[in-house]
Amino acid sequence: MSFSWCQNSWFKGNLKGIDDLSFELNIKGVEDDVWEEKIYTYIKLKLMEQDIQLLENLIPKMVLDINIIDSRVEQVSSFLVQLSIYGYSVSETDYYKSFSDSKISKSLMTSKIFSYEVVGQTNSIKLYKEIEKNINNTLSLFLNHWYNDNPTKQF
Repeated sequence: MSFSWCQNSWFKGNLKGIDDLSFELNIKGVEDDVWEEKIYTYIKLKLMEQDIQLLENLIPKMVLDINIIDSRVEQVSSFLVQLSIYGYSVSETDYYKSFSDSKISKSLMTSKIFSYEVVGQTNSIKLYKEIEKNINNTLSLFLNHWYNDNPTKQF
């Protein structure tokens, strides 16, 4: 059994023009290098299928956080899967100030431009499968938003 909690859709256009990303995978709660590599490879291949290249030290940055509480003693184990995309932004004040100065602002900040998270519970036996299923659903949701913002990428 799993359940999810999420917000409404992100503002349209946040993912427009994103062709390349850097990627970071953070898994907390279990030490399983083989499974971690499996998740990393799956994400990389899924993005490459869509012609989104993964590059080092690039903004925008995709971060997949997975937090796991695997309780072999209790009947219920819990997990959190959160996918976030970070990009550069400028404060409104600096943006309007750049018009009067005729300069591009150098006060760039890193901001979250997309985020989706799933919280779930299941038993220990099904834990990895449930997490993988939710990673797939979360990545599919991201790609749907990405295609909505980049419609020409479908062809």
